[in-house]
Amino acid sequence: MTHALDAHGAAARLDRSHGVDTPARSVTATRISKLGTFAITFGIAFAILYTVFERLNWPLFTYHPAVGKLDFWMQRARSGEGPPMYWYGWLALAFPCAMLVGWVATLLPSRWLYRATLFCCLLAVLWPASFALAVLVADQVSFDAEFLKSIWLSAIPALVAAAAVSWLVSTDWAQRIWMGWLLIVPIGGLVVLGYSLKSYFLR
Repeated sequence: MTHALDAHGAAARLDRSHGVDTPARSVTATRISKLGTFAITFGIAFAILYTVFERLNWPLFTYHPAVGKLDFWMQRARSGEGPPMYWYGWLALAFPCAMLVGWVATLLPSRWLYRATLFCCLLAVLWPASFALAVLVADQVSFDAEFLKSIWLSAIPALVAAAAVSWLVSTDWAQRIWMGWLLIVPIGGLVVLGYSLKSYFLR
């Protein structure tokens, strides 16, 4: 009988310990999950935003290394100050913007996060592809089609296509590819940056 009471007491203590640990473990798991969501989203967003800011030449500030001077936003080279540097400004703008995107991602339901990531990544791929196609068409046709070379006009078909695909795909498929974007997007960004800098390599 004493053994039975001891066993019952141990079982009760074990049950109580599980009951106490479960909420703490749940909170810890939630924090880890949110941290992972933030980290993956930040990595994807940073690569996209840096590439966009470089292509649009939107630095947070311009650094003039010859005179050690900083100017807010984008400033052209001035006489006697040497060539300006925008690289630091692109990084400085992309970092807080990517942090904001990562924080917003932790607030979204998972199904919307996967679809929003898919939409943004598809848009990042389709927009330059649409622009390149528009430039090719404008150069080939016999009539004046310079309006097709507008970067903003080429965004329209890219937006429509990205929205359609991200809406039609299943949530399971979007979830499976979600983490893969962390590798795919930076590679794509490097390809775009390499293409934009090809004139420096070919000199």
